[in-house]
Parts: sequence; C-alpha cells; structure tokens
Amino acid sequence: MNFTDRLIFIFCTSLGIVLGGALIGSLSTIITGHQPYFTMRKLAEDMKLWAVVAAIGGSFSSFEALGSGLFSGEFRILGKHFFYVVSSFAGAELGIYLIYTLTGSANP
Repeated sequence: MNFTDRLIFIFCTSLGIVLGGALIGSLSTIITGHQPYFTMRKLAEDMKLWAVVAAIGGSFSSFEALGSGLFSGEFRILGKHFFYVVSSFAGAELGIYLIYTLTGSANP
C-alpha cells in the first residue's frame, strides 16, 4: 500500500470508528425509550482518541517509528507518521462533526 492509499485508509477507518460506534452505541437508548442524541454526541467525543489509535494500527508501532525517525535522523519516516496521525485525527473530527450535524448542532 503506498503512502496516499494508506492516508485514505487511515482517514476512512477513523471516520468509520467514530460514526459506527456512535450510531450503533446509541441503539441502547432507543431500546430503553430515551432520545439517542446526547448519547451519540458523548460516544463520538469519547471514541475520538480510540479511533485515532486504532486507525494508525496501534500506538506502539507508530511511537516506535516516530522514535526511530527522530533519533536515527530518518525524517522521511517521521514525516510519514506525522501525516498518518493528522489523517486519523481529521477522520475522527469529521465523524464528530457529522454526528453533531445529524443531532442538530453543527458546533461540537
């Protein structure tokens, strides 16, 4: 998988984790007879960090690559992983924004 494909994959994975987790997680409130809006928002915010970590393939492999890039002088690896993390955060933020838009407030 080349760099651009991996960026898109990471972005979509992070987006999917936030959207899927918030939408499916809020089913419990529908089953119990409550409104799912606040639960969806809370779940989306709580899952942001987990979506970022899961989308980049786990925290330890990325931190090892960042450490080797920083201390070994391999700035290409450092740059790649920086963009992977940014792509993952962008996907998670878009997911949160979509959940807030879906539930009636565009300002998370």
